[in-house]
Amino acid sequence: MTDSWHGYDFLGGHIALDLVNTVSWRLAPARLVDRLDLPDFLPQWLTKTGMTPHGAVTPELVTALTGLRETVYRLLVAPEQADVARFGKYLTAARRQAVAEPSLPLRWTVPVERPDDVVPALTIAADELLTSPDAALVGECSGPGCGWLFIDRTRNRSRQWCSSKDCGNRERARRHYRRSRGNSDAADVGNP
Repeated sequence: MTDSWHGYDFLGGHIALDLVNTVSWRLAPARLVDRLDLPDFLPQWLTKTGMTPHGAVTPELVTALTGLRETVYRLLVAPEQADVARFGKYLTAARRQAVAEPSLPLRWTVPVERPDDVVPALTIAADELLTSPDAALVGECSGPGCGWLFIDRTRNRSRQWCSSKDCGNRERARRHYRRSRGNSDAADVGNP
């Protein structure tokens, strides 16, 4: 598959969602791209997040990060007890490394110094999202096949797309195309 990606924007509104969104076209298996599998993506992503561990990214890190990402995704879209238990194991391990500044409210973090610190740091961040009121505001892009998640902070919870410049623009172009061709293609509604 040809990948037309030329950059990466954080659109989720939380680092845990931006981790989940490292899979493009999640709901369209024929187009699915797991960016964590792409060479050099993870070091760039970590730099963009401000997590710059000293040391090389290893295949073991990618595997562990992929497991965390998929667990968080399932917890946000269709939680099951197995995923809660799996996340609990990530969280137990992460809390062993977590530290907090001596000020209230306590905010636990895992300083990222080595590649092994990345998964625990992102686990603590994911826990913050999953246990906050923002978890109820998580929406999924309605662009056909997209599947990216975001925090919908609009007043009436009306956000539809991961980005109005990306999926939103494609939908507007589709609607314009259908209008310009007339109603004869009504069956094509929602097809990419």
